[in-house]
Amino acid sequence: MKRTPASGTRLAAPASATGLAPVRISPAAGLLREVSPDDADGIREFVCGLSPQARFLRFFASVAPPSTGLLRVLCGSTGADILLLTDPAGRIIGHGMAADAPADAATDIGLVVTDQWQGHGLGTLLLSTLLSRAASRGIATVVLDVLPANTRMLGIIDRRWPDAPRTRTRDAIVIRADITARQAAAVRLVPAAIRLRPRRDEQSGDLHAASRPAA
Repeated sequence: MKRTPASGTRLAAPASATGLAPVRISPAAGLLREVSPDDADGIREFVCGLSPQARFLRFFASVAPPSTGLLRVLCGSTGADILLLTDPAGRIIGHGMAADAPADAATDIGLVVTDQWQGHGLGTLLLSTLLSRAASRGIATVVLDVLPANTRMLGIIDRRWPDAPRTRTRDAIVIRADITARQAAAVRLVPAAIRLRPRRDEQSGDLHAASRPAA
């Protein structure tokens, strides 16, 4: 099943905006911030710089270079809540998005961290921040689509939501989980624990979740 973009899916913009002042992850290091209209070129470069495995785990396809439609989605054209992580030089190293379906009080989250920056908790930071912001918009449920081969992400989900129901589709595992007060508050504990030091010697251990943004 092709995940990006989804056909026939119309996801609404967040019910209320929750501004995020850029968060410095560690002294003289990177930033966590909201997407801006000027990020299109950086996001294109980020997607093209992912390994084939990383792109497939996130988008269920190669998508390199990203199409104009996909790039618009990743830049927020559908109203999704989109956060970026940047390194000390300002290059994008992580992308996370939450697309709300207000009628269901649910949000569909997708995230990816570039290969050399994995293993530092940055995916957890993106996920926790997106959950916190979703909770502030009145969202009660998170939906994540994960490939069965993505054991690392499934392990993170198991630890965070051990009893969350799973549904198998032809090519993915779909997890629906409650966003509890504890989940929503967890982001406050994360940034101080992160230090951005790129891992240069590995191209494995990817942390990704796929989502179904509308074109």
